[in-house]
Amino acid sequence: MRFRILGPLEVFDGTHWRGISAAKPRTLLATLLVQRDVPVPTGRLGAELWGEREPKAAANLIQQYVMRLRRELGDRQGRLLVTRPPGYQMVLADEDDMDAAAFARLGDSGRAALAAGDAERAAGLLAEALALWRGPALVDVPTGPMVEAEAARLAEQRLDVLQARVEADLACGRHAALVPELRQSVREHPLREGLWGQLMLALYRSGRQAEALDAYREVHRLLADELSIEPSAPLCDLQLRMLRGDPRLGLPATSTETEAEAEAEAEAEGQDQGEREGEAEGEGDARARSKSRRRPRPESRPSVGASRAGQPSAAPRQLPAAVAGFAGRRAELRLLDKLPADASAGPGPAVCVIAGTAGAGKTSLALHWAHRAAPHFPDGQLYVNLHGFAPATGPMSPGEAIRGFLEALSVPPERIPDAPEARAALLRTETAGRRLLFVLDNAADAAQVRPLLPGSAGCAVVVTSRGQLTGLAVTDGAVLLSLDVLPREEARELLAARLGADRVAAEPEPVTELIDLCARLPLALAVTAARAVGRPGFALSAVVAELRDVRGRLEALDAGEGVSSVRTVFSWSYRRLDTATARMFRLLGLHPGRDVAAPAVAALAGLSVREAAAALTALARVHLIAEHRPGRYSFHDLLRAYATDLTAAEDTEAARTAALHRLLDHCLHSARAARRHLAPARGEVPLPPPVTGSVPRDPEGYEEAMAWFEAEHAVLLAVADAAGPAGFDGHAWQLPLAMADFLHLSGRWHDWVSTQRTAIVAARQQGDRAGTALCHCESGRAAIRMRRYEEAHRELLRALELQRGLGDLTAQADTLRTLAWSYEQQGDYRAALQRVEQVLELQRAVGNLAGQAGALNNIGWCHTHLGDHEEALARCREALRLHLDGGSPLGAAYTWETLGFIHHSMGQYAEAVDSYRQCRDGFRRFGNRYGEADALRHLGGSLRMTGDQEAARDAWHAALAILDELEHPDADVVRELLLTTAG
Repeated sequence: MRFRILGPLEVFDGTHWRGISAAKPRTLLATLLVQRDVPVPTGRLGAELWGEREPKAAANLIQQYVMRLRRELGDRQGRLLVTRPPGYQMVLADEDDMDAAAFARLGDSGRAALAAGDAERAAGLLAEALALWRGPALVDVPTGPMVEAEAARLAEQRLDVLQARVEADLACGRHAALVPELRQSVREHPLREGLWGQLMLALYRSGRQAEALDAYREVHRLLADELSIEPSAPLCDLQLRMLRGDPRLGLPATSTETEAEAEAEAEAEGQDQGEREGEAEGEGDARARSKSRRRPRPESRPSVGASRAGQPSAAPRQLPAAVAGFAGRRAELRLLDKLPADASAGPGPAVCVIAGTAGAGKTSLALHWAHRAAPHFPDGQLYVNLHGFAPATGPMSPGEAIRGFLEALSVPPERIPDAPEARAALLRTETAGRRLLFVLDNAADAAQVRPLLPGSAGCAVVVTSRGQLTGLAVTDGAVLLSLDVLPREEARELLAARLGADRVAAEPEPVTELIDLCARLPLALAVTAARAVGRPGFALSAVVAELRDVRGRLEALDAGEGVSSVRTVFSWSYRRLDTATARMFRLLGLHPGRDVAAPAVAALAGLSVREAAAALTALARVHLIAEHRPGRYSFHDLLRAYATDLTAAEDTEAARTAALHRLLDHCLHSARAARRHLAPARGEVPLPPPVTGSVPRDPEGYEEAMAWFEAEHAVLLAVADAAGPAGFDGHAWQLPLAMADFLHLSGRWHDWVSTQRTAIVAARQQGDRAGTALCHCESGRAAIRMRRYEEAHRELLRALELQRGLGDLTAQADTLRTLAWSYEQQGDYRAALQRVEQVLELQRAVGNLAGQAGALNNIGWCHTHLGDHEEALARCREALRLHLDGGSPLGAAYTWETLGFIHHSMGQYAEAVDSYRQCRDGFRRFGNRYGEADALRHLGGSLRMTGDQEAARDAWHAALAILDELEHPDADVVRELLLTTAG
């Protein structure tokens, strides 16, 4: 195989798969590959590369891109990328030179085997075809018309193969095992009735008839709500057969079934059809009669695809950069090199534990090998630092680590379970059938690791830990690799790799002594080498002399366990820092998050952001911190402990408290500023001004606010947890409130629930009744999103009781509006209407025009769901007037959305189109990308009802582009709309 397009575009250079770095040549190559059967004219290539903005020199630029591609492909003679007037063509020697062709061949063979009754062989071939996918087809190629069309065609083919594979699995009797996969499939493809049919069938054959019928009711309700249609005849027929206990719904016939049995089955099928038609005639049910006549033949029964692959996603590539200057560890690398084969041969994952003393280079070895082995694991590489021995933060919980893995595997946040056992089960489901490499760094013990292990063969897991983790060898068959200090020759190789072979060879005796002084500990050698690199004019003998003068502390470098084994080595770099940078390094030990960025560090140290960034760069240069992602820095566990000890010894308690106060104010005021862009109409708790030096951020617009929260939310959660124990109760409840809208919008609902519980305790401890009420209200909102309605009502009623005692009418209105939302989510629009009418009265009492407009919009929403569309229109038009008079464009956008829904419900599709366009424009002006996408989705539905199919699809394509950019799960809903209206 020479080319891969089932995922990112990659070419094989004879040794490794690699991408095409430049966007335009990558697009050109993709276009030629998807049109490989014919020459592509230069004009069409120009349209693909630039669209309507094609430059005048397009032909010359294309020629340059072709020359560049030929160089990259080793095709200087132009035999692969051929010049063929009126343009260019890719000529492949073998169809299987491209993964898409191999996929099609395997898919055809699998379907043929399935049609012939050989379900086991079909399942194997189809699974082999699906294993070629590494993400959405051509995911890294800027799309033009041809690439976009091919990617869509391949995605549809993949779904077809998936459905055939599940059909084969069902025929093999794997019903119970398929149920979790099918449940996820229908969530990701809710409008595909075939998926629902196979979910029903899998449940029914697993002895879960009630759940199968519940699934039918769910899809019936979904189709009615989304498309105002009834389920198709095959789905209705399947439900009816389940209700009657039709014995033919059992396991289908196999290839050993005789011809006579097949004929008897067909005859019984015909008799059953006649009986159904007779019953339908007798009951006078025209719809049942129509459905029975449309009964499908067995070969057209519904099928279902694997949820994970139904909508492909980019393979995760989470490995941090390999350590520069790695050397040695040849025996250990040979042992690790056996893992890919062991992963394929065994019944479960191949596991290797790299254990050893602090600073022995466990992580360096793991990452060096992982990068080298990555091609053996085409479905991705996952990495997590488990912080097993971090004294400040404590070990990461398995649930937190699993959540990170699931998000990397493109599981939407709202679908990630709360319970740790359920998360571990979902991880096993998502990794089944994939070839993935896990690197679990700095594990505390076997109990922390075990929930993170995949459940099936094909995957490999490398664990690093200071402990032996022998339990994993006993229960999980792990290979234990004990990492000792380096042999002298490999220690010399490490220094040569970092200092240069000539410099090491020039001073053999000082190098030998330096190795002994560092106890052959890789971490000590690396830090010492970094200092020597920074002083190129110094002889190594001078470095050695300096190390001898550390007043006896070098005996700590005895390869013993604990911080003391490398404390002195750290001090060598620390003592070389200038005063300000050394102070910042110490204060970093106070930061509760697992990583930091320059603005937060600036607040911690009371510096400008520019000064903090420069100091972070200086610390990274001498390996006291690591820039694990651009602009974000993290500590090695031992370095964090060292910094914590330093600040306790060298900084006063008042200085440490002031630093933590600046950090907390930075986080709180930055989060508050970002939240205003996400929900500007929400009320706010007055805050004291930020303390001097806290340098809070103020994002510009909705997108920047969401991006800031995405980058910082893990840190904010840690800071919120640390605030109360540090004596900052106000921050401990105010920060969760500031984060709430982000956690809601991003689907991190479990974090939303847990932070509000912490906030309630902190507000009570501070004795702030108004704050306690707000936290109860926010806790109620989170419970509603989790569909815990009884809990939500308890929380909201507690909030109301406190707010009434305080006489706070505005707060009462907010809580009542949330209570109305709870009833609305349960479908009780009369109860919701009663509450929002109370909200309107309270907003009028306090003279809040924006609040009145919002209440009127909510009242209109309730009325239209109760069938009183005229009253709904009147209320929403009044709300719109108040929003426009009060200068609230966001409120107006939400009201236009309600008006669009009302007009659509009344069959006034032209008016609905106009309303949704106004809604779209309002959200666009405000920078609310999700709101704009949602308006476009509804706009497409109304346009379709007017008969303008092309405009409807344009609207859905625009919505899909935004949702894909936001990585929002609603993208699948829009994708289904486009697929169901294709052609």
